[in-house]
Amino acid sequence: MLSAPLEIVHVFPSFALGGQQRRLLTLVDGLGPDFRHRILSLSEDLSAAAALNPALASATAIAFRKSSSLDFGNIRRLRKAIAGAGLLCTYNWGSMEAVIANRLGPRIRHIHHEDGFGADETGGRQLPRRVRARRIVLSRSLVIVPSRTLEKIAIDRWKFKPDRVRRIPVGIDLEKFKAASREKSGAPVTVAAIGALRPEKNFARLIRCFERASEGTTARLFIWGDGPERQTLREQAANSAAAPRITLAGETDEPERALAAADIFALSSNTEQTPVSLIEAMAAGLPAIATDVGDIKGLVSWENESFIVPVEDERRYATALKKLIEDTALCKKLGLANAEKVKAFDARVMVENFRLLYAGSKIDQAPSTRKNASNMMSAQSSAE
Repeated sequence: MLSAPLEIVHVFPSFALGGQQRRLLTLVDGLGPDFRHRILSLSEDLSAAAALNPALASATAIAFRKSSSLDFGNIRRLRKAIAGAGLLCTYNWGSMEAVIANRLGPRIRHIHHEDGFGADETGGRQLPRRVRARRIVLSRSLVIVPSRTLEKIAIDRWKFKPDRVRRIPVGIDLEKFKAASREKSGAPVTVAAIGALRPEKNFARLIRCFERASEGTTARLFIWGDGPERQTLREQAANSAAAPRITLAGETDEPERALAAADIFALSSNTEQTPVSLIEAMAAGLPAIATDVGDIKGLVSWENESFIVPVEDERRYATALKKLIEDTALCKKLGLANAEKVKAFDARVMVENFRLLYAGSKIDQAPSTRKNASNMMSAQSSAE
């Protein structure tokens, strides 16, 4: 137990409800009163804040200008916003200006979390300018990743020293999602997907494949989430031959209920690492169909692996989904195997890993020289 609560400032590109934000919600509750969390969103979206414990955490949006280069106004605002905390946590590429702001002062202890990539870095593609910028800007930070894929990228491609990279697997409240009985006495098969409606999640692929896979059946598709692709997907669903059986259900802060009503979980992303929604679906006893990206094939049970298909092969995806829709006994078998495999992702293990990390890590944060600061600015301003 700490002698006094440790104040952590978390800087997110957005605090919209997604896997990264849901992990922090779990950590806030699990870490308890030894820690206080101040969350800064670099966008106005604070939808995940509704689920925060107000006694332990707060979330605010900070005025932040989006640009293709370094913005000194952003740096000034971020320096002021993070001052006084005991630890700075930043998240993904979009928070890099906060890293620079800290390196230029106040120089508090820093941990950077990398959880995946946006639409501009899918398919294993890495923008060279971002690679160079990460090497410089994060050279003195500890970098936390959830997957073996990202761990390899951080060491082999970004050239971080292995002792500066730590992999902490995602954990969830297994009891909350514990598999429920699905004896639905003839009710239509329900396929569920959960995630932010962003281009890299490619729910358009899922709608196309569901239409093909469910032809001649009463199967239904529910897509839970919100985001910039909402209207495009709504129009696509309305124009689909399966339109009466496709529902864009909106955002949910109770994924356990959405999964309890489903028979099959579907993920159709162009890029992922260790998706929280998939781990939750496994805990709910669901079979999964997914694209073979990140660590997904290693997450599911070996019985389920044949339903993890190449990312661009929509014909194979639709065929695999059709097989699940038509074979309830197979779904039950795969769901039970996934529920057993997912026991390795207990939130209590994740929380204790982060408790030790946040409370006890001693990271070399020596003040940067003017030359290093100049290098950081150059790298960031040239990034795409």
